[in-house]
Amino acid sequence: MIGSNGLCEAASPASSKPALAMPPGEKAALFYHRLDDVFDPLADLLKDSIRQEEMCKLLFRSPPSLLREKLRARGLDLDSHPSIEAIPLEKTIQGNCSRSNFKELMQSFVQKAKGMGYAGTRLIINIPEELNTHSPGEGAWLELDDERDELGVTMVCLYDMTSLSPGFLLRSLASYPNIIMDGVLCRNFYHIPRRAKPLEESYRDLFEHLDNIKEELDIREKERRERSMLIDMNRELQEEIVHRRMVEFALLRAENNLRTMLDAMPEMVFMIDRELRVTIGNHTFVKYLKDMGPGTSYEGRSVFELFPDLPNGAGKLFNEVFHFAQQSIIEGYLNGKFGPLAVETRLVPVMMGDEVDSIVVIVLPKGATVQDAESWRNIDALKNDVLDPAGPAAGSMDSYPIPIVVTDQDGAIHQVNMALCYELGCTKQEVLAMGRTTGFLEFQMGEGKPRRINADGRISIPSIIIGKGGSRNEAICYLAFIGKGKDARVITTINIKR
Repeated sequence: MIGSNGLCEAASPASSKPALAMPPGEKAALFYHRLDDVFDPLADLLKDSIRQEEMCKLLFRSPPSLLREKLRARGLDLDSHPSIEAIPLEKTIQGNCSRSNFKELMQSFVQKAKGMGYAGTRLIINIPEELNTHSPGEGAWLELDDERDELGVTMVCLYDMTSLSPGFLLRSLASYPNIIMDGVLCRNFYHIPRRAKPLEESYRDLFEHLDNIKEELDIREKERRERSMLIDMNRELQEEIVHRRMVEFALLRAENNLRTMLDAMPEMVFMIDRELRVTIGNHTFVKYLKDMGPGTSYEGRSVFELFPDLPNGAGKLFNEVFHFAQQSIIEGYLNGKFGPLAVETRLVPVMMGDEVDSIVVIVLPKGATVQDAESWRNIDALKNDVLDPAGPAAGSMDSYPIPIVVTDQDGAIHQVNMALCYELGCTKQEVLAMGRTTGFLEFQMGEGKPRRINADGRISIPSIIIGKGGSRNEAICYLAFIGKGKDARVITTINIKR
């Protein structure tokens, strides 16, 4: 609705976020990555200027039509408020970013506002790229800031972090006592108060006096070098502190964005480390813990402590994902508030270099039942036969009635059983001569991820087996991994659909 001051006010309940208001005569900065992020706080600043009966000059780099359209969508019609003057930046400074130009701009602006009866003045500037070469800490610019204080101009500067240099941004950040972040005027903890005059000037008289004392020349030179070194070290230290705080600030923003994104997902999402301890979870995960009773505090707690009903093979499954870095999908059941729920659990390995650092677990509701894994019944004997051909399990593969092929992780064939030879209509030597499984087996990956059919770590892939005469039959391949490094092998059991 329209307020008494002509501003459009939302009809919804008031937000808990305080209104953006600038005290008269103060200065603040707003740093942004995307131009669209600027228009909400810009509209609030202009509305605050109207409320405080200030005359406002807006120097912006966007086309006037786009600026008016964006502000109108946020309840502010510039054409209805003569106190706001929106001017393209290049027309105002005409390519001249000097101190004298800005000083003349402020003086004429304040004089005009007083003559028209306004209570104050406000200047909002979208800092141009030409200022990259100027330092906010230079003496001329410090004098300009004193001039602004004397005139009582309220100033807000907008900094585009994608076009301005990092060094200029760091120096500018350190020069503002207040910054606008997420639409709120905040104290700037990175602000470094300026000295009344540079430290070098404080020692000028002392240096001149020492120059006149010949016998103390060596002492003076040594002191000067040490002093200069300390000044440089102090400046570098201050810049390093500001840089680190900026990094901390960016990391905090990134973590907050990650948590916001996770909390927006309706699925249960959490992350576990190599010790199988939960490190982060979203609102759905916390709500599940609250409903099931183990408490909402989860950080550092074992996944088995939070999910006591996990099957015995779950630990083996997690360790296999850490070992083989294989993204997988589990179909099974999860105890819910109103009974067992059919769910699909996705395990996504997070790589740190060449190793899996953690696993993201995504739990989705699923109506289908868990697939049967009859082909997996004798897998331990098959593994022992491959690892120790002369051991107690010798001959298990050839006696197995289901086709089996043993390959390395690149698909090169190392062993086959007689059931596979019979199915293909080839001798064992002919199958081995094919070199790779691509000669008779096509994996139908679907969405590109092998599916684990239960929590025992079993992997299934829909496939097509091709006979010697070109016949094609649908099959489900069950995969098991054994060995490490060059000795790593994959045992594939082929369950053909008849």
